[in-house]
Amino acid sequence: MTSHWKAVLGIVLVFLFGCASGWLSRSMVAYHQTSTFLQRGPEGVAKLLERRMTHDLDLDANQQQQIHACFMENVNQRRQLQLQIQPQIQLLNRQTLQQINAVLRPDQRERFQANLVEFRQRFGKSPFNPNAESQPASPPANPGTNNPPPP
Repeated sequence: MTSHWKAVLGIVLVFLFGCASGWLSRSMVAYHQTSTFLQRGPEGVAKLLERRMTHDLDLDANQQQQIHACFMENVNQRRQLQLQIQPQIQLLNRQTLQQINAVLRPDQRERFQANLVEFRQRFGKSPFNPNAESQPASPPANPGTNNPPPP
């Protein structure tokens, strides 16, 4: 291989390495930003929206205060709604899990239950879902039925 081609190959490899490291770095930053954003919950989302509105619309202090009050009222109302509908959501989730369990073979059902436990440990309770069920879904007593398990 001539030195000309070695130089070209070296430049191409440096370019590809730069692209790969840039992509990896950006992915890591995006993951960190998303994790931080999700940990802050609805208040964090409201704060982000307030900052954007303040910057984009050049809000004065009085407007910022009023908009903050609107967002906080929205957060509180959403929490109340979530508390009201949470039992229905939990029932629907249990029914869906029973339907899925009815379709799976016993070995698949075991793996599915293990996946649910892992999922709930990682994502179960969060600022966006503080009332999530903390117990893993148990396999249905009668896999062929769509009746929810007794409470």
